[in-house]
Amino acid sequence: MRIDTIRLINFRCWTEYTLLLTKRFTLLIGENGTGKTAILDSIAIATGSFLLGIPNLRPNEKRHITRDDERYSTLIMGQTPIKETQYQTMVRAEGHINSIPVNWARYKDIRTNQQDAKEIISIVKNLIKEITNPKTILPAIAYYGTGRLWKQLKATEKKTKGPTSRLDGYQDCLNPASDQKRFFIWFKTQEIAALQKKEQRHTLEVVREAIIKMIPNAKNAFWDLDWDELMIETEIQDIPQQIPFHLLSDGYRNMIGMVADIAYRMATLNPQLEADVIKQTEGIVLIDEIDLHLHPQWQREVVDRLLKTFPKVQFVATSHSPFIIQSLYGRDDVLLWDLEEGAPVPIESERLSPLPMSYFSFPIISCGAGAVKLFRACLIVFTTFCEINQGAGRSRLTFGNPCHNNPTILPGKHP
Repeated sequence: MRIDTIRLINFRCWTEYTLLLTKRFTLLIGENGTGKTAILDSIAIATGSFLLGIPNLRPNEKRHITRDDERYSTLIMGQTPIKETQYQTMVRAEGHINSIPVNWARYKDIRTNQQDAKEIISIVKNLIKEITNPKTILPAIAYYGTGRLWKQLKATEKKTKGPTSRLDGYQDCLNPASDQKRFFIWFKTQEIAALQKKEQRHTLEVVREAIIKMIPNAKNAFWDLDWDELMIETEIQDIPQQIPFHLLSDGYRNMIGMVADIAYRMATLNPQLEADVIKQTEGIVLIDEIDLHLHPQWQREVVDRLLKTFPKVQFVATSHSPFIIQSLYGRDDVLLWDLEEGAPVPIESERLSPLPMSYFSFPIISCGAGAVKLFRACLIVFTTFCEINQGAGRSRLTFGNPCHNNPTILPGKHP
């Protein structure tokens, strides 16, 4: 499953807007308030049309157009402020499901209307009829908002998970909040089953492998039955260590939670694929602020790691990070889209300097032109020294700080 085009009419801040998406990775950039999150929400609404054909999902899991999504105009009549909603609000999409071209729309006037989504609903219902057929492959769908680390969905009290439907992989998939506890229950259940039956669980191993691939220096991920917690085995300063999930940094927990959730949903939707489930499952994943809590060096690697770990998934993400943008240079499977211009932006250099500072929402840009030039120069110097440091194989670069006696150490690996 993928979406190629999104067209919005009277959706939030736009009277009309058209967005093109690439098959693999689209990065949305723009200043604060330009509608990056709103675009992700509109794609979630379009993707939610697929869920209209899924039985036993709660209505709020299918992402309808709400009153908050409707564009409105404000004006003053006499001394009275007036707020008038612009009818109708529409989200139209063009894409493919199992290589079948599909066009559909969700719109709202007096009420939410699904009339123009009949084609995609029909395709999904036909998939559901064949759900017991091992040849039926269901696409993964997920949305990760900026509150994914601290905003957790409530979990049931049950500590292990019994047999469920394949369609459980769609539960809360378009809720921007995190659902780590559901993954933990599944992972723990799989670990216990592997020990009890003395056999390798293929879906467990591919999920474990996905976590390890995404985390720098990670060697293993396993459920520790003594501590009753997910443990990450890694190397810190060349010393092997096992660290409980809750003690990991925000960046690690954020990335592990997101990657593990994608892999877990794939394993739930298509368990018949076993060891190939992550390689063969298509899907759409939305990520708001993909650089959230990540070290600059990791920001440069995260897009490449995601695309290699999930080779058939279409990603749409937002970011303010110049390091994320820099990492896209030289790739033909990514698209950098400027929301203000309403057009793709060419990435003609791996340096940061050719990119307008308006792409990055740094507070310093309000300090005047001199501060902007200084900050741009600092970014270039920092990038250059990181490249020299990495190429020379040195562990750190230290510079004297005129304001303090202690040296300033650039971020990187420290002995």
